[in-house]
Amino acid sequence: MATSLTIRIPRSWVIPDPDAAVTDPAVVRRPLRLLTMLLFGEVFLQRLAVPVGSAQVPLMLPGVLGGAAVLLARGDLVADMGRTQAYLVAMAACVSSALVVFTRGLDGNSLTSLLLLVVTYAPFCCRLRADTSAALFPRLLDRFAVMTAVLAGFAVAQFGLQLLGWHYSDIIGGIVPPELLMRNFNTSYPVAYGANLYKANAFVCLEPSFCSQFLAIGLVVSILRGVRRWRLPLLVVAILTTVSGTGVILLAAALVLLAVHKGPRFAATAVAGLALVVTAVSFTPAGDVFAERATETSTSSSSGSLRFVQPYTRTYDRLGGDPLTVLFGSGPGWSDRDADEFMHSTGLPLNYAMLPKLVLEYGLVGGAAFLVLIVLAFVCGSPSFVLSGALLVFYMVLSSSLLSPVVVYLGLLLLTWYARDIWYVPQRGLGGSSVRSRATRRVS
Repeated sequence: MATSLTIRIPRSWVIPDPDAAVTDPAVVRRPLRLLTMLLFGEVFLQRLAVPVGSAQVPLMLPGVLGGAAVLLARGDLVADMGRTQAYLVAMAACVSSALVVFTRGLDGNSLTSLLLLVVTYAPFCCRLRADTSAALFPRLLDRFAVMTAVLAGFAVAQFGLQLLGWHYSDIIGGIVPPELLMRNFNTSYPVAYGANLYKANAFVCLEPSFCSQFLAIGLVVSILRGVRRWRLPLLVVAILTTVSGTGVILLAAALVLLAVHKGPRFAATAVAGLALVVTAVSFTPAGDVFAERATETSTSSSSGSLRFVQPYTRTYDRLGGDPLTVLFGSGPGWSDRDADEFMHSTGLPLNYAMLPKLVLEYGLVGGAAFLVLIVLAFVCGSPSFVLSGALLVFYMVLSSSLLSPVVVYLGLLLLTWYARDIWYVPQRGLGGSSVRSRATRRVS
């Protein structure tokens, strides 16, 4: 038994429409509706929660789990053997690390966080059927591009109305009962301390930073699909209205990947366009705000430091003194408790991204096994090299995403379920020659 994998960056950077239809349109239409509903929830319903006693569960967790169950029952989703094996190994490693921590009697860990980890990533064991995923992939991307264009319109309108004199208020918060809205997010946030002008979250996003990142992914998808050009400046302006650096970082990473595909000419065009935008913004009041944000990581109370510096330094300090903690971590949920204590003592929100949270809670043993699952889910068999890189930056670096369904499932719905199965077994033909049971897979 042998396994082979061919990884190649294709010449074409645009994600094309599928060739002549090879499947019954009715077969494609059925999962398309459900997947569109799930994507709609990712974009527009991310603030909604399901009350569970005194706690909350993000609406997208049962939503995607239920959608996956329906797709499995219909036969539209099938098991991916490679990712299923990686999932079982990763969960076994994380559960073993948690058991070591539980037996040590360390404080600040949670069985609920461990169970959420196991449940949240279960859909990564699946992929769409090969005969329908190629047809579904560009159609879902087109619909996501439309959704983010609408989101951009909301963001621009929200910010523009404030400039015209509208006094900001959380409209969604005034309509939806508080128990059905996600708590502990900075949904309403002024552009500067004491300012009356608030950052745009398009009314429906958990935070302006979430809005900024979703808009950046939408811009990347729009470029990959070659949508109407008027949407691109709309998305760029909307990202600026969020006054959040995370979307800009995500977009910069994606532009680097696009430059790898398209070559020096695209890179020069992108740099020129970026310089034009920066120059235009510098002549507006927003220029001073962005200039302050660009250097704020040097200040311990800034959001940049709380997101990109202190979680990593605190993780290093926590792991530095005990070999067992390095190997097995401090236990599931420990980083959440640490962030809560930090908030109570300083009044500042500490934001543990996926990488420091994973290593801090499950150590090198659980963390290494889990990262294998992530590589298989986001890279191997991916239909788009650029989209893989952009979503990895979104998931691993910019958001507190390890147990956040809004972040985790965006990668699932835009990429992972469409990845090709890279595992196949060569079979012997009648004449003794080796015949591959599946075509060689590639990452594009």
